Amino acid sequence: MAALELLVVFCDACRKPIGDGDGFLYVDLAQVRAYRAGEAFPAAPVLSIESLMGRPVRPTWHAHHTACAPDNGGDAYDVPVAQVRTWPRLATTTARLMSKNWFSFTDWDAVLEGAASAGGSRVSRTALREAS
Repeated sequence: MAALELLVVFCDACRKPIGDGDGFLYVDLAQVRAYRAGEAFPAAPVLSIESLMGRPVRPTWHAHHTACAPDNGGDAYDVPVAQVRTWPRLATTTARLMSKNWFSFTDWDAVLEGAASAGGSRVSRTALREAS
């Protein structure tokens, strides 16, 4: 049997791993629209050179347990944690997201880099298990 590497998703709020069915990754689509239009998004949670200069901040993917997620009534695109649990699932999800006309304006590349380096704050590498 081949080993299948599992990925873990960490909650931005409590920093604990998120189990399948217990949470999701999401991006704020209002922030994506503002970024695409070249507007600074006032609720951007990231402090950066861009935000300090009044420039748009690239929309960030967030990870939360369902119980930890902020209920701000916003328009978000969600990806259930189970859809990024393994490399094949992460690749399939990435391919699906690439068809969205707004996807390239997000920081999904940072999610992938974090997972690949085992140092990701949202998605990261974990242990191996035997594939069944």
